[in-house]
Amino acid sequence: MKTQIIQAIFVVIMLALTTALSQKFSSILGLTGVAMSYLLLVVAVAYFQSFLSACLTGLMAFLLINYFFISPRFTFQVASIESIASLVSFLLVSLVVTSLVKKLRFQTSESMAAYKRADFAKRLAEHLSIADDINTLFQESCHLLSIEFETKIFIGSIDGQNEIVISPDLSEINLPAPNAMRWVADNGKPIGPFTGNWEASEYWVIPFNRLPSKDPVLIVSNVGAEPSLDTLNAIKYSVGQITMAYQRLNNLERAKKAELIAHEEAIQNALLASIAHDMRTPLTSILGAATALGQKTVKLSERQSERLTALIASQAQHLAITTENILSLMRLESCTSNSIPMALESPEEIIGIVLKLYKDRGDGLNFNVTINEQELLIYANANLLIQALINLIDNAKLSNLASNAQEAIQIEVGKKDHRIYISILDSGEGFNDDFNITKIKKFSSTRSKGFGLGLPIVQAIANAHHADLMISNREHHGACVTLSFATPEIDKIYA
Repeated sequence: MKTQIIQAIFVVIMLALTTALSQKFSSILGLTGVAMSYLLLVVAVAYFQSFLSACLTGLMAFLLINYFFISPRFTFQVASIESIASLVSFLLVSLVVTSLVKKLRFQTSESMAAYKRADFAKRLAEHLSIADDINTLFQESCHLLSIEFETKIFIGSIDGQNEIVISPDLSEINLPAPNAMRWVADNGKPIGPFTGNWEASEYWVIPFNRLPSKDPVLIVSNVGAEPSLDTLNAIKYSVGQITMAYQRLNNLERAKKAELIAHEEAIQNALLASIAHDMRTPLTSILGAATALGQKTVKLSERQSERLTALIASQAQHLAITTENILSLMRLESCTSNSIPMALESPEEIIGIVLKLYKDRGDGLNFNVTINEQELLIYANANLLIQALINLIDNAKLSNLASNAQEAIQIEVGKKDHRIYISILDSGEGFNDDFNITKIKKFSSTRSKGFGLGLPIVQAIANAHHADLMISNREHHGACVTLSFATPEIDKIYA
């Protein structure tokens, strides 16, 4: 009401101003110019105000022209038929122009609204196309829709416990009853004004799927005092876009899960095949040797008996080492670095223990140990570090044997760039040019014998110590594998 009064006052002022100016310049403008001045005012009122206001403005202009500018002046009498024709023509032109202007304004507003909807649909489609998970999809969609339609918009779904889950999670906002959202999802029909269902509702609840399903629903929290069918149609179109993106991500997640399951099954099958192959061979050797030793009908020489006994011991040791490696890797992967007891250890002493183990084992390996700096200390678990070095030395041994290298296995300890390193160097063929740390995989080996657990265990031990595992090929031949540890801050450790 207040706005209408202001508009009426504005029209009266403009009519008075136009009348005053037209009277002042009437000798220059003439009757035609005066009529055109009033007509411009009618056009302006028709464009910016209502159709009724424009018609009343035209009628008042008709009376003002008659009173001030048609002879006899200052009366509503008309002296000639030509003046009557002019006045009637002005009134008809005013009405026609008013109608055309209002139609033009309506078409312009419709075009602007269509452009705005198309632009929003484009922006929404761009956001939907780059969404890589369903939660992000829902949150960004609700944010864009809420801004566009100037009201709170949410997406609700029913979880496994038959509870309503809202995205974004704003529990303080009043929402439709859960039964209403379940009805929409179960029937695939919207509710709210202009939907034919629950017309009196102050919400719009629109399903993602027109068929009964457990798919999400979109909730417009407040449709306003004067809900619009155009707004409902625009929101429903946006829901259609969101639904397609939702189905795309759903299908992508299903495909990823299926791919992951297939990958896990393939790994399990490969693992079982690898275990069966690698364990069958030593078990067959042990069984054959034990059977030969147990046969009383066949007399074996002392040398043959020793060879069979040594074979049994060797194959049994291989099985024991393999089993221990598998268990070690499982333990390392199931624990954190905080749960592993650590202490200050001397790399020199740990290498001494490793060399003694090989000597006690009767393994005639040649070692060349170089300690570049004395009295170095690292923060480590001695048992795990010993196991890592044994695995690296065993790999170096196999590499030397594969290439018939006779050089000693080199062990080097030193300090560089504030880090303490332990390196194992062999004289074999080295690593492939494209091999790097990221290609270390469990149960993957290039050798015919073994599970490929040596480097994965070393890598797991390095990770537990926050150490770096580095591999490289030597300049001429052979490989170098290095464990690099941070220099311990003794004051902090014992603080």
